[in-house]
Amino acid sequence: MTNPGSPQLTQIKQTFKLAWPISLQNVLVTLLSMIDVVMVGHLGDAAVASVGLGNRIQFVVLVIAIGLSWGVGVLSAQYFGAGKSEKIRQTIQMASIFAVIAFTPIAVASFFFAADVIGWASSDIDVIALGEGYLWITMPSLVCVGVILNIENALRSIGQVKLPMIFSVLAILFNVVLNFWLINGGLGVPALGVEGAAWATLLSRILHLSLLIAFLVKVKHMLAPKAGDWQLLKNRNDWSHLFNLVWPMMISFGIWSVGTFVYQLIYGQLGTQALAVMSLISPIEGVFLSLFFGFASACSIMVGQSLGAESYEKAWQIAKSFLLLSPIVAIALGGVMILLKPIILSPYQSMPIQTLDLAGQVFMLIVFGAWLKVSNMTLAMGVLRAGGDNKYCMYTDIFGMWIVSIPLTYIAAVIWQLPLIWVALAAYSEELVKVLCFGYRAYSKKWMKNLAQ
Repeated sequence: MTNPGSPQLTQIKQTFKLAWPISLQNVLVTLLSMIDVVMVGHLGDAAVASVGLGNRIQFVVLVIAIGLSWGVGVLSAQYFGAGKSEKIRQTIQMASIFAVIAFTPIAVASFFFAADVIGWASSDIDVIALGEGYLWITMPSLVCVGVILNIENALRSIGQVKLPMIFSVLAILFNVVLNFWLINGGLGVPALGVEGAAWATLLSRILHLSLLIAFLVKVKHMLAPKAGDWQLLKNRNDWSHLFNLVWPMMISFGIWSVGTFVYQLIYGQLGTQALAVMSLISPIEGVFLSLFFGFASACSIMVGQSLGAESYEKAWQIAKSFLLLSPIVAIALGGVMILLKPIILSPYQSMPIQTLDLAGQVFMLIVFGAWLKVSNMTLAMGVLRAGGDNKYCMYTDIFGMWIVSIPLTYIAAVIWQLPLIWVALAAYSEELVKVLCFGYRAYSKKWMKNLAQ
C-alpha cells in the first residue's frame, strides 16, 4: 500500500497537476482542427481535403515554432530549478524575436507559392483553389502562434499550467463561434465556406496573443514585458546559448513536420478519397496523442527542474517512471477508443460511405500503433530534450523518417500500389526505429546535463 506521504505519491500528484491542463489544452487545439474539417464536411470531399491539407501545411511551420518554444520551456525549467528566474523573461523575448524573423517571410511566401505546394499533394482543381485561399488567410497567423507558444511554455515551466489553458480555451471558443458564422453566413455576412474557416482561425489567434500579453501586463506578472527589457538582449553569450540549444530542435521538428507533409503527398497519390480519409483521421490521432502531450511536458518540466538543481538521481527516477507508465496507459486508452469508435466517427456521417469504411480501417491502425508514438514522445520530448540532447534526437528523427519510413511508404503507395491501410502501416516503421534508438539513449544517461550553468 502506498504511503500518503511517499515520494512516489508526491510525484504522481505533481505529474497530474502539471499534466492535465496541458493535455486538455492540446486536446482542445487539436479538436479545433477536427472541428474545421467537420464544419466544412457538408461541402464535400474537396472542401475536407483542402482544409485538411491546409492544416497539414501549417503544421509544418507550426512544429518548427513548437521546437523553438520547447527550447524556451527546457531553459526556463532549468533556470527556475537553479533559482535564476530573471533569465526566463529574457529567454522568452529572444525566442519571440527569432519567431517573428523566421515566420514572417514564410507567411509572405505563402501568397506566391500556396497553389504550387498544394498541387504537390493533389491534382484536383477544386482542392487546389480552396486550399490556396485557406492558406493565404491563415499563414500570417502563425507569427502570432510563434510568440504565444514561447510565453505558454515558459509559464508551464514555472508551474503555471492553468493560465495558458484558460486563454487557449477562450480563443478556441471564439474560433468555433466565428467558424459557424463565417462558414455558413448570417447577420449580413455571406456564406464564405472554406474561407470562413480561415478567417475564423486568423482572428482567433490575434485575439489569443492580445489577451495573453494584456493580462500579463495588467497583473504585473514576472514574465510580462517591461520598459527596460532591451537591456536584457545585449548579451551575445545569452543569444548564443539559446541558439545552440534550439537550432537542432527547430531543425529536427522542421524536418519531421516536412516529413509528415511528404506522407500527405504520398497519400495524395492514391486519390482525393484517400486524402480526405487521412484529413479526417489525422485530427483524431492528434487528439489521442494530445492526451499524452501534457505528460511529456510534465516529464520535461520535472526532469529539467531536477537537472537545473543538479539532482541527477532524482531526474533519472522521474524519467524512468514516465517511460514505464506512458505505453501502458496508451494501450489502455486505445482499448477505450475501440469501444467508442462509432461515437468518434459519428460527426462524419454525411460523407460518402466508401470514405467512412476506409476511415474505419485507418482508425483501427492508429489505435493499435498509438503506444509507439506515445513512447517516442515521452522519450524524446519528456526525457532526452529535457537535458538538451537535441542533436541526437535530430539525427534519430532524420534516420527513422527519411532513411527508413518515407522510402518504404513511397514504395508501398507508388511502386507496389497497395491499398491505403497498408501504405499507412508502412509509415509506422519510423516509430519502430525511433523507439529503439531513443530507448537506448535514455538508458545510457548521456543526456543528463545542467543547462542553467
